[in-house]
Amino acid sequence: MSRPFALPGSRPRYAADRPVDTRHIRLDLDVDLGARSIAGRCSLTFSPLTPSVRHLRLDAAELDIERVTLADEPLAFRYDGAELSIELARTLAEGEMFTLDIDYRATPRRGLYFIQPDAAYPDKPVQVWTQSQDEDARHWFPCFDAPHEKATSELIATVPASMFAISNGELVRDEAQGDRRRVHWRLDEPHPSYLVTLAVGAFSSERAGWRDVELTYYGPPGSEDALRRTAGRTPEMLERFSQLFRCPYPYGKYDQVFVADFIFGGMENTTATTLTDLVLLDERAAIDADSEGLLAHELAHQWFGDLLTCRTWSEGWLNEGFASYAEYLWREHADGRDAADVELDGFGRQYYEEASARYQRPVVCNVYDEPLDIFDHHLYRKGARVLHMLRGALGDDAFFRSIGHYAQKHSRGSVETRDLARAIEDATGRVLDWFFDQWIFRAGHPELEVRVSWDAERACVIVDVEQTQAANDRAAAFRLPTAVAMRVPGEDADRVVPIELSEPRSSFALPLPAPPEQVVFDPGKQLLAPARTQKGLDLWLAELAGATAAIDRISAAREIGKRGGAQATRALAGALASDPFWGVRAEAATALGEIRTAEARDALLSAWDAEEHPRARRGIARGLGAFSRDEAAAEHLARIVSQGDASYFVEAEACLSLGKTRDARAPELLMAAAERDSFRDVIRDGAYRGLAAAREESALPWLLSQTGYGRPPLGRRSALLAAAELAAGRTDRDARDARERAEELLRDVDFRVQGAAVEALRTIGDPASISALRDLVSRELDGRLLRRAREVARDLEDGSARGEENARLRDQVEALRTEVGELRARIDRLAPASGSAEAEPADEPSGARRPSPRRTPTRRKGGKKTVPTA
Repeated sequence: MSRPFALPGSRPRYAADRPVDTRHIRLDLDVDLGARSIAGRCSLTFSPLTPSVRHLRLDAAELDIERVTLADEPLAFRYDGAELSIELARTLAEGEMFTLDIDYRATPRRGLYFIQPDAAYPDKPVQVWTQSQDEDARHWFPCFDAPHEKATSELIATVPASMFAISNGELVRDEAQGDRRRVHWRLDEPHPSYLVTLAVGAFSSERAGWRDVELTYYGPPGSEDALRRTAGRTPEMLERFSQLFRCPYPYGKYDQVFVADFIFGGMENTTATTLTDLVLLDERAAIDADSEGLLAHELAHQWFGDLLTCRTWSEGWLNEGFASYAEYLWREHADGRDAADVELDGFGRQYYEEASARYQRPVVCNVYDEPLDIFDHHLYRKGARVLHMLRGALGDDAFFRSIGHYAQKHSRGSVETRDLARAIEDATGRVLDWFFDQWIFRAGHPELEVRVSWDAERACVIVDVEQTQAANDRAAAFRLPTAVAMRVPGEDADRVVPIELSEPRSSFALPLPAPPEQVVFDPGKQLLAPARTQKGLDLWLAELAGATAAIDRISAAREIGKRGGAQATRALAGALASDPFWGVRAEAATALGEIRTAEARDALLSAWDAEEHPRARRGIARGLGAFSRDEAAAEHLARIVSQGDASYFVEAEACLSLGKTRDARAPELLMAAAERDSFRDVIRDGAYRGLAAAREESALPWLLSQTGYGRPPLGRRSALLAAAELAAGRTDRDARDARERAEELLRDVDFRVQGAAVEALRTIGDPASISALRDLVSRELDGRLLRRAREVARDLEDGSARGEENARLRDQVEALRTEVGELRARIDRLAPASGSAEAEPADEPSGARRPSPRRTPTRRKGGKKTVPTA
């Protein structure tokens, strides 16, 4: 259920005043790993922007301020633990340059993190790293901690001699001082304080180059092969993005530093990205996984986020939406448009889930508590999808020309959405205020009902579209430029007809010389608009068999799986056996699982040995999981789980699917599988989730034992979430133990375990946890935890998180789906050989010729638009 985004007490946030311009930040820090602290001097060079500046206020959280001087003269200051107020000895004139020196110490709880081994995790490395986005730089040095304040920077770190320190820009000096080492970095390009970085550790490194840019990949000792395997395509990414963005990479070096326990996937610190070492690939993981999406995302930020920075966090989509779309652009280049479209489809699903289950908000939104509140799928995934629609509306050349103009015009500056809109207008003459208004400044998205039919009398395909989303205060209908692709029997090429939706109901008449065999609304699925399309089964079958874009064949497979029947089974089995793209084969396998007949199951089993692509094999394993209490499916999955698979991910999917079959062998096999280490712990995660899916209540105490400190960190999270699934709907002692264990883990030292504990309490759905969640809100600093804990406490209080009801409904739905599959099979057996039991009207739709560029759709009586043929 979607709720309002703003929580009680949230207020509008605006950019802070800038009485001075920060020109340079210089940090000289001694890092004490044993004390988990830093000590040193922060020197800030300013120039007043207004006349008569007499005092300054700096962001400084939980620092120990010892002394503030100007030209070696002490200054009076006040410090309340959050803000440092400094009284200047004299009035400074507008434009005058001055440097403040602030001596301080800190034992940070945010911003700068110390990683060390302990008795439970003795192999953990000793490292220090920063993560300052969004406003956590203030936790390790005093500054104007806002994205619109940019300055050059240098950082000097004194660290143990056995370690190295990495920061932004050029290495100026690296010198030994007894058992210590002093490393000096300098960046002469302006950037905001949240992008200043420090990473300290004993690193292995691999070096590469692109044009005149030095590239270095840093990772744990002995990780050279993994570094090359994971980051080896960075030079190609730099070349591709420099070409697409019409703006060469703007810095002299690019480092990628893979560290332990990083609290994000990656952070785009200027010239020196920090990444979690969990994405370093071993040989087995590289069979069917890569980390290139994450690496492309962070690299693209060097342009969009670092070179150009959102003026306020409310405009953060200009950083994150662009970087997310760069994931698509890289995948399109590296693996082709079909693979990229699958990734983009996933972006849409993530956004739709957030929009339906949590909230809908404008992408640009300034009402929040913490800036991290808006670092969500609206900002990242919807932002990327909006850029994809913008590309479709402009065309490739105009789109990338506009992006290049935008990047060059606002280089080293701060940007808002209106700057992007004006750059497009400058480059193309297109005024797209309406586009940004509906997609960026308005909450929600269109939802479409599409009906396709064939008008034999007029020889036209009729496409009726209704926008069914709830109307808000601003507008009921979206303006949606799109197209219809049609194919006539005997023709190999699509006839693509542009159309535009602008009313709550639109209707188009598309002339054709003959009834079509394919009619695809929104070919390529560019619109961020879920569409329920009604058309004949024959059209869906033809689309699955021969649509030009793989994402359209995938869409057809999903719809055919929902319809079921013998024809559907045969068509999906055919796609599984012969479609050239692995994504279609995987979706066909999943759709066969939706049908749940013996024939569908046999098609999956027969395809297994012939299928070589591991991602398609994942789809087969997923499809078999739909056959609850089916001996043949369970036997096949049990064999994969017990014997393993070349792919971690196939093995993990088989674990989950075996649990879904509710087979008696599942608990023992899954508990054994949970002892296997794997890339990102995917096998252990699949095993735990499989136990939850099996509804194996006796496994609950064992799952709780797997959450103990010292167990594999990612597995601890998975075990807790699986335990919550088993505890939902129960009131026995074991279920109470699960709730109490989740409440305990709200205090865990691992941020991700804390987050899992919040989600577990929502799944369990017991209002008794409200006080524990509120206690977390009162003591924690991480904005992600605070936001989610407040949401879950609210849902528990008003009853919208009901674990018992949800668990019961899930089981009922699964039982009904199995019964539907059995009924379909009986109907198929009773139907005549001709298949008349599932026959549908043949007078449905197909294609039309591309209209002449000189002729546009005209409205005819009845409100339909007739698109004339050329």
